[in-house]
Amino acid sequence: MNAGRRARSLLAVACVTLALAIGPPMARAAAITIADAAAGLQDGHYLLDATVKYAFSDAVLEALSHGVPLVVELHVELRREGAWLWEPDVADQRVRSQIRYSPLSATYQTMDLETGARRTFATREAAIGAIGELRQHPIAAAGALTPGQPYLLSLRAALDIEALPLPLRPRAYLSQEWNLSSGWSRWRLRP
Repeated sequence: MNAGRRARSLLAVACVTLALAIGPPMARAAAITIADAAAGLQDGHYLLDATVKYAFSDAVLEALSHGVPLVVELHVELRREGAWLWEPDVADQRVRSQIRYSPLSATYQTMDLETGARRTFATREAAIGAIGELRQHPIAAAGALTPGQPYLLSLRAALDIEALPLPLRPRAYLSQEWNLSSGWSRWRLRP
């Protein structure tokens, strides 16, 4: 085999390997975005309202439709603006919600994993919208913040792969369709 033919063969093998590693293109644009967030003082506590938009991939939606429960996590951090790395956060919370499909009743259920509160929905879209709404969630007591000092409220939402059934996890770790996270969004809070 001459050098040119061998180089083309190696290039072809590399392209096929890369295509297999990347996987097929996703039919649905999967994304998680933090649409908005606001914190306000009420009855001596700062309460958080946030809206997260979950656009799950086809693979995630297919698993959900086959009864695989999905857990999403909203990571909430509140830190003094300009804080040193070793300074503790004022708040560091993980708000976890689960969504699952019940084939017997043909309904979707959501559950707040912290409180155990459950809700039932007739459509998948309504259930997904519900897990994206966080209202009046306490993040810090008023006394924990110094008046006049600016703070940063940071939020990140993600699909929790560790909460998936064990046989599904390896595939989820290696697939872009399952590794869904919003990245950090930040807002300034001044008491």
